[in-house]
Amino acid sequence: MFYFVLSTLAILQGIFGLLDGIRSARHIRTYRPKSSWRPRVLVICPCKGIDPGFRDNAASILNQDYPSLRAVFVVEADDDSAIPVLKELGATVQVAGITMVRGQKVHNLIHAVEHAVEDSEVFVFCDSDARYPSDWISNLIPPLEDEAVGVSTGYRWYMAEPESMPSLFRSIWNASVVTALGSHSRNFAWGGSMAIRREVFDRIRVRAAWDRAVSDDFTVTLAARAAGMRIVFVPTCLIPSHGSCSWLELLEFTTRQIIITRVYEPKLWRLAFLGQTIFNVTFWWSLVRMLGMWPDPAATVVWLAIFALSCVKAWIRLGAVDSVLPFGTLSKPQWSYILLAPLGSMLYEYNMVRSAFTRDIIWRQRRYRLISPQHTIVQHGAGES
Repeated sequence: MFYFVLSTLAILQGIFGLLDGIRSARHIRTYRPKSSWRPRVLVICPCKGIDPGFRDNAASILNQDYPSLRAVFVVEADDDSAIPVLKELGATVQVAGITMVRGQKVHNLIHAVEHAVEDSEVFVFCDSDARYPSDWISNLIPPLEDEAVGVSTGYRWYMAEPESMPSLFRSIWNASVVTALGSHSRNFAWGGSMAIRREVFDRIRVRAAWDRAVSDDFTVTLAARAAGMRIVFVPTCLIPSHGSCSWLELLEFTTRQIIITRVYEPKLWRLAFLGQTIFNVTFWWSLVRMLGMWPDPAATVVWLAIFALSCVKAWIRLGAVDSVLPFGTLSKPQWSYILLAPLGSMLYEYNMVRSAFTRDIIWRQRRYRLISPQHTIVQHGAGES
């Protein structure tokens, strides 16, 4: 009886998830905000060390096809290896110093905001491990002309490096989040492609909310929601991120994201944990019953149903993403995003279980303990990244 109740829940979950995926895909394919509004923009990019493709990534920020733009790159120390590369590119570099009260990335952003020139009308935040098309700023800014919009955001698409299974699974894991964004009120900001009016930044007190935080984008998300302001996802600001990773780095990265979610969005974390568990238990239990000594026809139907729903949603997502990513950059092999989606769900299950027992993360060789969104303990000693 329990199996059939669980199977019903899994199939219904799959159907509702597919409908959400279709709506999200429609938004990705069709939403193209346009505006002649060209505010003065300050782009802030925190850096630490040299990521793969760092020179090209930094150059893509500096070479935006947008008037009235300034860009600053912020490091924690004046001996950072990124500085010579940035100086060679003619970039403006600021040194924020090391913090012991908040996340280093957040600290770098605070330093740049507090030293921003007075005529900056919009703050744009980005990451040094992403590569931006020349029209990125032009696409990201238009939604902010609507005063009801608090934040305009893109998201990332991890490029799977050839012959690197860990980077492929990182991309599959991350891809499932893309269709959580769309034309609804549940959007969240992503710190790698995030724009906010300076006036709104001050009014909703982002600087104060960042004071002892470790997550820049979750904090902005919560501040915008508390103020009743919309977060708009701009599909053309889906940004490719390059670079490989090891299996250990994959587990560390994915678990860190879920731990941060647990601390900043506990309700979302609980719902996601429940949803992933329903899918995983039903999927693998049905497979065992289907392939057992006495095959169960009902289990075969259930397994095929939830696997088909998962595959169709992944296929729709892939087609939508292909419509906005730069030509030729869609990760390969593309079939893996469709057929290996259940393995991505297993990785999520691992992350969820791990995150239930710890609030410690390692980020850019620094260890943090996340007590609450407003309280972060920076622990002494570096960890492995």
